Amino acid sequence: MIRVGKLGWLWVLVVMPVVHAEEHPAALSPALQQLASHADDKDVYERQKAFLRIEATRDPGFVPLLQQHVQSRDPHTRAFSVRALAAIAGSAAIPTLLDSATHDRKSDVRVAALLGLEPLRDRDPSIEPVFLKALRDRSADVRMVAVDIVSRSPAPEAKEAIRKRWKREHHGDVRRVLKDAMKRIGESG
Repeated sequence: MIRVGKLGWLWVLVVMPVVHAEEHPAALSPALQQLASHADDKDVYERQKAFLRIEATRDPGFVPLLQQHVQSRDPHTRAFSVRALAAIAGSAAIPTLLDSATHDRKSDVRVAALLGLEPLRDRDPSIEPVFLKALRDRSADVRMVAVDIVSRSPAPEAKEAIRKRWKREHHGDVRRVLKDAMKRIGESG
């Protein structure tokens, strides 16, 4: 994924060509094109349903559309597209997921990226450090997901990271998840 500055986004939005499913009629059947058109629905619930249906198809023809929506201004759309991209593109989505997990401002997007990265952790060694860093995220929601993921990690530094988070964490919801994580790694919480 390309990172650009504030003025660079204007260039991306105005100058760069935008890829729509409708521009690739050979890539998607008419039924799938209709499904892709719902990814821009104004109603968040309808948009979410469209992205879940796109994800369920596992059709690689949707990857360009999903990559476009990862750049959306709407955080819900970014989260929905990150999740679907992880499911459809697999390892090819790792760079985009890593970028979303570490740079997106919205916690829902970071959570979706972390969850998308979890099944891919064995394919790329650059993923595990992102999980460990997420244990210190400013969002309690992200920390809870990171605690759950890291506590199931085979990485040698995972147990120590969970112990360290246990000592430092003050948020009640995160502490509840940490308590289960401590049991999972064989320690009392």
